[in-house]
Amino acid sequence: MNNKVLKNLIVLLLMLSTPAVIAAESKPLKIKAETNAANMDMVIKDNFVKAKYASAENRFAQSNVKASYDDFNDLIQRAAHDDYVFLVYGMKMAEFGFFDLSDALIKKLDVNGFTSSYVSDIKKYYYPSAMINQKDLLYLADAYSNIVYNNMAIETTSELLNSTHAAESDYKNYLIALGYYKSNDLQQALKYINNAIVENDFNVNYQILKAKILADSNKSKQALKLLAKIKKEEFKTVDFQNKIRAAEEYILYKTSKEDALKDYHLAYYYHLQEKSLLATKVLQTAILHAKQYSPMIFSLLGRIFYENDEPLKAEEFAGRAYKEDNDNYLAAITLADLSYDNRKYDEALKYYKKAKRLTKDIEPSVGMAKSYLAMEKDKKSKKLYEKLLKKNQNDENLLVDSLQVFPQNADYYLPRVASIDITNNDIWLGLANLAIRDKNYTMATTYLNNSYYIDANNFKYYYYLSLVLRAKGEYAQADQSLIRCSRLNSDYAADVNPGHSIYDEE
Repeated sequence: MNNKVLKNLIVLLLMLSTPAVIAAESKPLKIKAETNAANMDMVIKDNFVKAKYASAENRFAQSNVKASYDDFNDLIQRAAHDDYVFLVYGMKMAEFGFFDLSDALIKKLDVNGFTSSYVSDIKKYYYPSAMINQKDLLYLADAYSNIVYNNMAIETTSELLNSTHAAESDYKNYLIALGYYKSNDLQQALKYINNAIVENDFNVNYQILKAKILADSNKSKQALKLLAKIKKEEFKTVDFQNKIRAAEEYILYKTSKEDALKDYHLAYYYHLQEKSLLATKVLQTAILHAKQYSPMIFSLLGRIFYENDEPLKAEEFAGRAYKEDNDNYLAAITLADLSYDNRKYDEALKYYKKAKRLTKDIEPSVGMAKSYLAMEKDKKSKKLYEKLLKKNQNDENLLVDSLQVFPQNADYYLPRVASIDITNNDIWLGLANLAIRDKNYTMATTYLNNSYYIDANNFKYYYYLSLVLRAKGEYAQADQSLIRCSRLNSDYAADVNPGHSIYDEE
């Protein structure tokens, strides 16, 4: 979810907030700069976990794989039950090839709608057809580290070919293929990735590597055909949907015939990899040599600037793209979003309707629904949201935006969004808020722990924490947390109305 969409959610969460009674103080409370939190147990735990995790990642990248494995294993043994942390680390360990540790974390998870989507996607994207014994697993993880992080593809591939470790593993064939691919021996790379896929055609990561090999081998038709198959795979979570989108743009970059199109798709790939500076440099160079593709290039520049909170540049480039080609979807949706942000709702609706005619995606329809709402055309808005929700129960933006019309669905939709995008901090804060409303302070604390792990400096985290602490009778700590909220966002804290709760109005 981009920052612009989250602004709507912030408004929603403010609407749903549950202020506590805050006694007036005769003098300001004082707190030490380095212990500026009421939840020191959480701070200590969080800092330890993050430090241990960073150590494990660094050691892996330096090919100190056994030490990395031991660090990750130590985290698992020490970790309190926390589904969010387990999933985040489970994904990373699967990426590194520590499948037994990833599986150990998955087995610790509570089985529910929040975890099941991620578990399914992790296994579909990363897992081999069968578990590998620890000795062989460490050997293969070391090979992956050397190929990906240490520029040792040729040596490592040769060693893998001559080793009897994990001889029956499809994952070993994948690593050999990856090594040959990194060494630019595409014929051998294709041979071994085919071996891996024959043994395990469930693994989508294998399919993506094959598509890249085909694209680099000038077998464009085969690459694009395989890409079409990959895109039909159902991934429910944002993390893995983004991996597929990035792979798509990379393959289109490799298979495009004209330099300008190559630059466009390479820039899009960089953008999806959160390397927007690289993306804009590629596009600005491309513009000088490909005027016939300028609407495409301008529209992508506009979108990148929009998603990086540079609205003036976004409007400039999206406007230029739309002026040259008013059937350019990316330009139309960017101008629609900009108009909505600027409260020009009639104009936004015009652009959303235009964008809707140019795509099968539901994003323009969601924009139309929220525009109708902003224009106080509530019946139209509600009818459109109802129609969209019947067919799209896994679209993050739709679920979040629809809560403006159906706030009573927050108990259902917020957990659903968490099951799609666990890194969405505002969702955890929204869930904490609902738990506080229901006086379920244990769950509120769990949700707040997840929020703290994502962003220890979110002002609303400290506000909601103050509510939990006050409910538990820990008034001094509640005051400390509220002061921290005030220091991070004085306007928000000043808006707190002592003794008021919107739930009392029902």
